[in-house]
Amino acid sequence: MADLLNIGTSGLLAFQRSLTTTGHNIANSDTEGYSRQRVNVATRIPQLSGVGYLGSGVQVTQVQRLYDEFLATQMRTAQTTASEMESYFDHASRIDNLLADPNIGLDPAIQDFFDAMQVVADDPASISTRQVLISEAGSMVNRYHDLSRQFVDMNTELNQELDDVATEISGLADSIAKVNQSIIEAIGASGGGTPNDLLDQREVLLNDLSKLVGIATVEQDNGALNVFIGKGQALVIDGSHATLSAVNSSADPSQRDIAFTNVSGTQVITEQLSGGEIAGLLNFRDQILQPAVNQLGLVAIGMTDRVNTQHQQGLDLNGNFGGQFFAPHSVGVLANANNTGGATVTSAYVDTGNLTASDYELRATTVANQFTMTRLSDGQVTTINTGGVYPYTTAEIDGITVTISAAATAGDTFLIQPTRNAANDLTMLITDPRTVAAAGPIRANVSTNSGGGPNLGSGAITQPDYTNTTNLPLAAPATITLEWSPTANLGGPGFTVTGGPGGTLAYDPTTQSNGASFTFAAYGGMSFTISGTPTSGDRFVIENNTGGVGDNRNALKMSDLQTSNTLLGQTGGAQEIATFQETYAQLVSDVGSKTHQAEVNFNATDGLRERHKNALLSVSGVNLDEEAADLIKFQQAYQAAAQVITVSNTLFDTLIGAVRR
Repeated sequence: MADLLNIGTSGLLAFQRSLTTTGHNIANSDTEGYSRQRVNVATRIPQLSGVGYLGSGVQVTQVQRLYDEFLATQMRTAQTTASEMESYFDHASRIDNLLADPNIGLDPAIQDFFDAMQVVADDPASISTRQVLISEAGSMVNRYHDLSRQFVDMNTELNQELDDVATEISGLADSIAKVNQSIIEAIGASGGGTPNDLLDQREVLLNDLSKLVGIATVEQDNGALNVFIGKGQALVIDGSHATLSAVNSSADPSQRDIAFTNVSGTQVITEQLSGGEIAGLLNFRDQILQPAVNQLGLVAIGMTDRVNTQHQQGLDLNGNFGGQFFAPHSVGVLANANNTGGATVTSAYVDTGNLTASDYELRATTVANQFTMTRLSDGQVTTINTGGVYPYTTAEIDGITVTISAAATAGDTFLIQPTRNAANDLTMLITDPRTVAAAGPIRANVSTNSGGGPNLGSGAITQPDYTNTTNLPLAAPATITLEWSPTANLGGPGFTVTGGPGGTLAYDPTTQSNGASFTFAAYGGMSFTISGTPTSGDRFVIENNTGGVGDNRNALKMSDLQTSNTLLGQTGGAQEIATFQETYAQLVSDVGSKTHQAEVNFNATDGLRERHKNALLSVSGVNLDEEAADLIKFQQAYQAAAQVITVSNTLFDTLIGAVRR
């Protein structure tokens, strides 16, 4: 009877545990990260009898956690990538929407500025049209400032987000380390039993961590799970953990780096991190935000340089050469906070048409008097050898030169930012409409024949073009007279030049009556064309454009800058390939393209994450229908086991009663 009673008792206990576990599953069906549990049973060791081995009941061998490590790892990996793409796409969309908004975008403001310049060219003597030009220029400057402020605000918000993410990662690392310690203690206390609910708790923390940064895990024999980030940095080891923090970059204090701190000290690991929200933020900053700021600054510098250069070649209503329309820019240079040497570095613009929308790192190498200058947008390296001569100024590199004051300690770096702050620093200097230089500095007139009357021939001269202000205005007698003679040029036909460069100009009406061009390079780079058939003694005069209030040639030149290819050239002679608006349009296009690609990538990785999540849920998730069926099955089994005990009790009573008789 004792055997039957033990068998019934073992079944009762086993199915009681099954019922308890099933109830636990049902109660946690909506608990995040809960993995379904199952009671595994096995037969007890049978007993030998005269007729062979007889069964002795059942025993619980394990409460198993239904979990697939491979699927969980796949899900975390997909989640890391999806979180990175989501963060990148969300932030990229903000810049994309900003640049596409006509109320904020720069293109309409540039168009309005040049439209106003054309109106001045149409009526150069009008004060009102000049005032409109100044007003539109001010509006364009404000648009630059608005965009720059939006970018600065985004950078500030991004820095704060990096702070928050680093703090959250550190908090999760602390929680994982504590759960690790609890698991180690629980396994030790149970003699090797698995603390399923603690494992689920750790899994939830790992999933949360994988949303923030890419992780790798290694399970230890004691049940702990070591967690690594970046290039193998140990974030969690057993019950201890490291911390992450956002710190000001030593190269650029306006940017935040990610610092990793453990018992060995602190190191910056920004470039080693991958995956998760933190990688999305860093990639957005490096691939979209900073290039957008630089490209916007490139347009601002190009407009400032070209408009200023042209404006300074013209005359205003007061008869003076034009001043700077916009305040000139300067190249930003930041010395790394960790530099140990005493060298300083400055930089200057040489040709703004050759500038790129990139920052540069100047680094002192271990070779004496040698530096490398790396274009950070694509990694192109230029090696600089000073030969021990200081201060040393380089040849042009992408539109700038760099001056190094002294030899530097190996490893010292300097961040060169040719365009970073230009949009924010753009300032208009012209405030008086009379000082808008719309007129050309020189003019050409038909003079009188040397005989005293008007020119007798059909010769004509165009208004001189000009490219600079060298030797302008013309010095006394402030005229350049061209007098034609059949023998003026070494016995041949041409003009005798009086004033200016002097000398003669060969011109033969019989072969050149359709026009011949001449240049006085030393006098404003002026060029002009003479055509027709002059008569001996006919003269032309080139003079200062005194009182030329109705002259619009310089305004036309400034208006033509809108359609001139003035930007995105290359050092070494390659022609500029883009206008101001095309350069800005390239910025809009690049951001739009990257945003669209980020959206495609996010949708793809998010779908992959869902598939892996569902695959894991098919193993670990609680199915209430299945649990309800198990509940009924275990209830009936429990009742049957109880009936076995009842039968055993009845048999025992019967046996006792028979003995008493």
